Amino acid sequence: MNEKRNMNKGRPAREIQNPELITKSVIIFLQAFMSETLAKRVVSMVLIAIGIPHSQITEATGISDRSIWDIKKAIHRGDLERLYVVGHGRGRPGKAKGFESAIIEELEKSNYHTRQQIADMIQDKFGISMSVSAVGKLLKKNDIKRLKSGSLPAKANTLVQHKFYSTTLLPLMQQAKKGKLVLLFLDGSHFVMGCDFLGYVYGKTRRFVKTFSGRKRYNVLGALNFVTKKVTTVANDTYIRSGEVCEMLQRIAAEYIGKPVHIILDNASYQKCEVVKNLAKELGITLHFIPPYSPNLNLIERLWKHVKAELRTKYYDRFDEFCITIDSIITDTDRGSKKLIDKLIGESVQLFDSLVPVNRHSFAVAEANLEEAGLVA
Repeated sequence: MNEKRNMNKGRPAREIQNPELITKSVIIFLQAFMSETLAKRVVSMVLIAIGIPHSQITEATGISDRSIWDIKKAIHRGDLERLYVVGHGRGRPGKAKGFESAIIEELEKSNYHTRQQIADMIQDKFGISMSVSAVGKLLKKNDIKRLKSGSLPAKANTLVQHKFYSTTLLPLMQQAKKGKLVLLFLDGSHFVMGCDFLGYVYGKTRRFVKTFSGRKRYNVLGALNFVTKKVTTVANDTYIRSGEVCEMLQRIAAEYIGKPVHIILDNASYQKCEVVKNLAKELGITLHFIPPYSPNLNLIERLWKHVKAELRTKYYDRFDEFCITIDSIITDTDRGSKKLIDKLIGESVQLFDSLVPVNRHSFAVAEANLEEAGLVA
């Protein structure tokens, strides 16, 4: 027995697998005999005694790192009796007590981007000095999260968008899925070989990725098949004009010969000109122009976002390599990436008729429509 104990000396403590599940179960059991605070403290004492890292104990029990240190010091001093006593009513009241509802109301009607901005607002409007960590606790308590904001075209007409979706777009989607017609979403994207594709990278310190010093541009006009997710492209490094759109129509007509083709596209002048309209009519292709300021209705925009995400955090020192990479990502949409693209592009379309104004320049999803979150399917 002594030999086994000696063998274990000097060994690093093993990390518990899934400690949160285990400790929560133990804490719940102990609450049948003691308070929740004391149950957490007892479990922490055991974990400290067997050498579990502080970060794991904090995650598993919900006790702060500072409290873990206090428990450890008390254990070393042999002051265990103090650990079994839970004080009541000795803590200081929260700084925001009495102002919390007013602070939350201010957050709901204004746009704050950082916790420091919120702390400054609380100081200016309520005369309360709060640390950034205290602000974080206040936000968590009231279920307020830092969420990425979406863009809402200022001139978008939500009623017109909804009508186009329900009377034109959705029926075409349903017929395309039944194989009665070919539905394509057409749009051009301009990929600049520079610093446009920097993203987030996990690491202990901030990372810097090389970027190309020039501004060479790869223009891609794409037509995305709603059902198969295959993309037909016309590309160059100069400009997209009506000539490129006409070339695209010729390719589409050849690819889907004998099938009724419907194309959703925006109102760019090089797409809505008479030359393009006349050629489409000659080829038997039906063009459907989305309402002005409605990029959310052209689902190929989601594909361009996907391509740009794939380009991030890599340095391209040759323009041809940059172009080949873009082509390979687009070519893969109906192959290896089809499952992902199917999730991105379906019958659900972002509409803005469920939004309510927060202030003059921003809107939020109405609570009654939180489940829909602005998506119509």
